[in-house]
Amino acid sequence: MNSELKKQQMAYLSGKLGGKTIMVSGATGLVGSAVVRYLLELNSVLDSNIRIIPLYKDLAKFEKIYGKINDRDDLFPRFFSTDETMSFDEKADYIVHCAGISGGSKMHLKDPVRVFDIGINGTRRLLDYAATHDCQGFVYVSTYEIYGGVNEDALIPENHPCILDPMVLRNSYAEVKRLCESLCVAYSSKYGFNVYSGRLTSSFGTGVSYNDPRFFAEFARCVVNGKNIVLKSTGGTVRNYLDVDDAASAFLYILTNGENCQAYNLTNRNNAISVKDIAQRIIEIGGNKVELVFDIAEDAKALGFRKEGVTVVDPTKLENIGWTPVYTLDETLEKLLKVFKSQK
Repeated sequence: MNSELKKQQMAYLSGKLGGKTIMVSGATGLVGSAVVRYLLELNSVLDSNIRIIPLYKDLAKFEKIYGKINDRDDLFPRFFSTDETMSFDEKADYIVHCAGISGGSKMHLKDPVRVFDIGINGTRRLLDYAATHDCQGFVYVSTYEIYGGVNEDALIPENHPCILDPMVLRNSYAEVKRLCESLCVAYSSKYGFNVYSGRLTSSFGTGVSYNDPRFFAEFARCVVNGKNIVLKSTGGTVRNYLDVDDAASAFLYILTNGENCQAYNLTNRNNAISVKDIAQRIIEIGGNKVELVFDIAEDAKALGFRKEGVTVVDPTKLENIGWTPVYTLDETLEKLLKVFKSQK
């Protein structure tokens, strides 16, 4: 970790966000918990006096992550469900909307209608809240998957066409994200508050659950348990990745420095790598005598896999507003293994 860079970023964000109230939806999820954790660190290290309103749906899960609900005087947790009316009424200067169904959860196969219900209803409720509570800025956690079936070596900028086939079930996740980006812009136009979209690439690190279904979690479980990693594809898909703690700081930079009604790619430009090579790298870092084995599935589509190809996004626009990643890919993999060893 570049500790000096992190100190500089924290000092900068403390100056921008000190004394503000920030609402974070999905506070028990991977990205939401990273954002809350970062804000708590600003308070602990720099006495930033940020009032944090983390939204949760499962109280037991919330308390497992943060301790008892009244343990801290800078956390003001509130229950939030996309199926119910918001029952609290307090001003938030900023909202970071992280709640939603992850593309890696395979929910698009299990209950695709629910993907639309949660994504659209949850975003609409929070935008209504922002519009009626004098919110200054709203960051929507989107995804690089909205670019669709892009397969090219060139870096993908934010103005790249979104090539999505609506007849492909896997695209329901990305279609919801794209619709919600447009919904944010509509609310900004009508109600006058700033909105931003952060198109997040695949992210992991601290906070990943041991039972997470995504490939990087499966790799870590195999290494921790001394089992071979079995790939059901060639592992040739190339993406760039981002440490979830870097994602947290990036969303806060967008909140403070972003341009209204603009999207920003979130990734580490140095982390472009194939799935196969990530598997090999985590084996080397883990030090266990496990092997990488290929057992190619006859129908990868039935397993919910995206089509193989090169999808590498361009973070220049985000870098131009002052943000730089702190963690390397190896450090992120090390953090993942450490978390899984402790959870096991």
